[in-house]
Amino acid sequence: MVSAGVLPLLAVLLFYSGALAARVTVSWSYDYTRQPACSADRPNNCIDHFEILDYTDSQHPKLLSSVPNPPNAAGKVDNISNEFSYGPPFGKRTIVVEAVARDENGAITTSNPYAARKDVEILHTAGAANP
Repeated sequence: MVSAGVLPLLAVLLFYSGALAARVTVSWSYDYTRQPACSADRPNNCIDHFEILDYTDSQHPKLLSSVPNPPNAAGKVDNISNEFSYGPPFGKRTIVVEAVARDENGAITTSNPYAARKDVEILHTAGAANP
């Protein structure tokens, strides 16, 4: 028999362990024609990586995953994707993909978060997002 004091601890452990989390797949396309992927030969004025964010609270976006450029990225690349665990919380969420670039001086800049976003319903048993 489990004592009443152990139940809250068990709930906290389940919450932080990810045991209740959904699997979410986010996919997108990107055209590297105007701004190529960063490389050893091109460390500036390039796309460094992508970030997937929960933008439900736009004042406090939450980084969900960082995704490297696909190998040999050039021109338009379809089906860039990443799968990760999400939640709780569950329900209607706004998922955003931002391109993270390095400008001509190497400073980090990001794309407009409203350019690649999608509202999705994430359930604790499964979830999918395709911004």
